[in-house]
Amino acid sequence: MENHNIPMEGISKLDVVSVGGDLYLTGWNRDEIRIKDLSDEDLVKTKKNKVEISFPGDGIIHVPHHLEINIISVGGDSVIKGVGSDLAIKSIGNDLLLNDVNSTSVGSVGGDVISKNIHGDLRIKNIGGDGLVDNIQGQIGFQQVGGDIQIEKVSGGIEAKAGGDGTIDIHPVPWQAYQVSVGGDLSISMPSDTNADLTIQSGENDVTIILGELDLKIQENKLDQQLGEGGPAILLSAGGKVFLSSDDFTVFTGLKMNAEELGSMTVDFSTHTAEQIKTSLGHLEEDLKESLSGLSESLESIGISEENLKKIGFQIEESSRMAAHKAELAAVKAQAKVEKKIAQARRKALKVKAKTKEFNLDKFLNAEADKKIVSEDERILILKMLQEKKISLDEADDLLMALEGNKKQ
Repeated sequence: MENHNIPMEGISKLDVVSVGGDLYLTGWNRDEIRIKDLSDEDLVKTKKNKVEISFPGDGIIHVPHHLEINIISVGGDSVIKGVGSDLAIKSIGNDLLLNDVNSTSVGSVGGDVISKNIHGDLRIKNIGGDGLVDNIQGQIGFQQVGGDIQIEKVSGGIEAKAGGDGTIDIHPVPWQAYQVSVGGDLSISMPSDTNADLTIQSGENDVTIILGELDLKIQENKLDQQLGEGGPAILLSAGGKVFLSSDDFTVFTGLKMNAEELGSMTVDFSTHTAEQIKTSLGHLEEDLKESLSGLSESLESIGISEENLKKIGFQIEESSRMAAHKAELAAVKAQAKVEKKIAQARRKALKVKAKTKEFNLDKFLNAEADKKIVSEDERILILKMLQEKKISLDEADDLLMALEGNKKQ
């Protein structure tokens, strides 16, 4: 197995025709395509201005940042980073991770989609699992997501439909449209000074809005509400509850925390987890290499040549690299789960805060104080009833205690 380099003379496009296993595609600054550890089974063709590649197993490719990429079929996971041109993907069998890529269109993904730093639009027709998105400098279009959606920091409009729950951060602008529909609960955050025309539908007749001076709890299926001076249409629909709040702060475990701090906390968590896994895999790889080195003479004595020993080393190195990529996918998913838990805690905390606002302590204490004051006229009336023997001494005592807000012991 060896690296295969393809100079970019006259080449402007790469077609990844098929990948039986996982695909790892990364952009780099060199003016050539490098196929890592090309095997005899891998198929590479050059046709006029494009290169076509097929991998029966896994594929690892480095490409120039500007190269146009078309991915037709990947059976397993796909990790794509650092692609500066538009990206077209037809089918991914399992998970898709996109990071630091240009505008991307995808047909179908069997597992989860994890996207971060998309320099343009992100449009996906079908996602079998969850759709997790962070920092999109364009529009989002998710036609159908089987699981949950979590969308943060989107510059453009949003159109998304999911079967599970939704956690969405919206920063509305007049020239964009926003439409989100989920089968479960929907949590929305937006700036407290948002100007928009809001329409909300809740399958459980449960809508909560805590946004700036607006504090509403509606037990109805549909709510139409103008925010500020009105503006772009925001259409929200949920099979469960809908919770909308401002994005300026959150209360988490009794502390006021900035949303950016929450984000960095989860990123640090996932990065640390990934690095730990990668470090462990690196140690494992070194241990295996050392063990094999010590066994070289013994292996040769039983018929395993130095060449075959190198092949074993290549396989170990490749396995560890694949495991590191999978560890990164797992770490990003772990981050998403943490962020989801934080969002749930945020909703609960803000609901508690809203309830405490409804309880006016001064008003309550004043009312209790008023209860303990018995007017002089009331006392004279009770004494007069006692003098006329209309009530007994015990009954008079009970009346006074009742008026003072006490019960007879």
